[in-house]
Amino acid sequence: MLRVLRHYLPMRRALLVFSETALLYGVLAVGLSMHLFRDDPAVAARILHENLSRSDALDRCLISAFLLAILSQLAIAFNELYDFRVSVSRYDRAARFVASGGSAVAAALGAVLLARAWKLERVLDFPGLALSQLVQGLVFTMLLGFGLLYLWRHLFHFALRRWNFNQRVLILGAGPAARSLAREMLERSDSGYEAIGMLPEAPLETERSRSAGGASPAPAEERIASAPANAGAALSAQASPAAIESAALAASAAPAALLLEPIPLARGSQIAPGGNGHRGKPLAEPLFDLVVRLKVDLVVIALQDRRDHLPIEELLRCRLHGIPVKEREALYEQITGRIAVESLRPSYLIFNDGFSRSPRTEIVKRAVDLTLAAVGLAITLPAMLAVAIAVRLDSRGPVLFAQERVGRDGLPFTLYKFRSMRSDAEEATGPVWASADDPRITRVGRFLRRMRFDELPQLFNVLAGQMSLVGPRPERPVFVDDLARQIPYYHQRHIVKPGLTGWAQINYPYGNTVEDALQKLQYDLFYIKNQSLLFDLSIVFTTIKTVVLRRGT
Repeated sequence: MLRVLRHYLPMRRALLVFSETALLYGVLAVGLSMHLFRDDPAVAARILHENLSRSDALDRCLISAFLLAILSQLAIAFNELYDFRVSVSRYDRAARFVASGGSAVAAALGAVLLARAWKLERVLDFPGLALSQLVQGLVFTMLLGFGLLYLWRHLFHFALRRWNFNQRVLILGAGPAARSLAREMLERSDSGYEAIGMLPEAPLETERSRSAGGASPAPAEERIASAPANAGAALSAQASPAAIESAALAASAAPAALLLEPIPLARGSQIAPGGNGHRGKPLAEPLFDLVVRLKVDLVVIALQDRRDHLPIEELLRCRLHGIPVKEREALYEQITGRIAVESLRPSYLIFNDGFSRSPRTEIVKRAVDLTLAAVGLAITLPAMLAVAIAVRLDSRGPVLFAQERVGRDGLPFTLYKFRSMRSDAEEATGPVWASADDPRITRVGRFLRRMRFDELPQLFNVLAGQMSLVGPRPERPVFVDDLARQIPYYHQRHIVKPGLTGWAQINYPYGNTVEDALQKLQYDLFYIKNQSLLFDLSIVFTTIKTVVLRRGT
């Protein structure tokens, strides 16, 4: 995986983004600079009128073509064409490419015309072309580029189906942590990782009961024959090469159900206890030999009890022969974009990179918050006035709703929203989470929540320094106290300012349970660990996309 914007990007997605950017840039660069290589007196006169040489005009055309390629990539990303779950569908891919192409052409024309109107030819211009020629050439070239992109995307997905580019992962352990990691790899086919097996450190209960009853495990050939065609091979134990060949983990409608019960193909073929491998029962097949035989690219440690089961010498052999060895938490974080607090060891937070804070980054983040909040208020002020009038006319009560929330370092502050519920919403129930179809929500409030307009007054909280544009969403003190008693590390989300939007908000739907709070905390901790200016800007962009497409929380 590549690390971009302090976030892990699967190699196949990075390859797709870079290849499509290069392809589109090449088409735009050639199509919108060909006139410079023709012996046309009109082109020469226009270039001379702008006091440019042909080489200078070519440089400006190439730079402008690159800017339009980046603008087109934003249109593609906005239509979620880099989400492989969307892109693999031919119907969705075709429909979204049409939408992306149309929006990219409109955005490119608007950018070029604004650049000419505002005298920004040095930034975006194609010297030598009249305005009519530029419009025609730009539309034709953009449409040609998107047509080639569609063909390339079809070939790219064909290559993914034809050849397997995933890293083969062997997981040491078969407990809940190991199983959840394997399940995530099965459910995220675009992660670039493939779980080929889990090695349990102790016999499973199913094996014990089978052994006690005298039943022998099914032969490997029978298990392979019964596996679905799209199942991934999985080894659940170490044994002799003749005994362990393969086991089925289906990546179908219910991958988790098949994955959670690893299928041992030979009795007693688990990691033997004994710490360094000398005090316990020797393994039927050394771990390193198994890794080489199965062509494993990565070994992941997900053992529940490392003191008695960690094969140190074998892992050292793997590492010295160039086979990476990772902790389960590190790979889980890369694949999911969240930190699994339910099985997290404090040492992972202490000894790993991240959670860095400095006065310089705080100043930059504050400056960006002030700038974007001021711009946001200027843009949305007419809409806010209209919302205020609608709230006032719809139901009795104040226009703004003020409520105490927990901010940075656990300090309380007053958060402001447009009122979306009845003014007496909690008189009978007390503090409770809102539900999806909460009867307390007013008619206007339902619209405001769907469009996220009720959150706009929090821009004033951002200007006041109580909130940031990006960060964990602030909760009420009564909920914080209750959640902190049930969820480990919950108070760690308060080491930064709460945000108007956040990593959890763009990745997880609205929730009103402790389990939902746990899931969002994992995203919040990932954000806090990897916080950066570019990461914040990417979250703001995704939030705008979410609001426009009416998705997410």
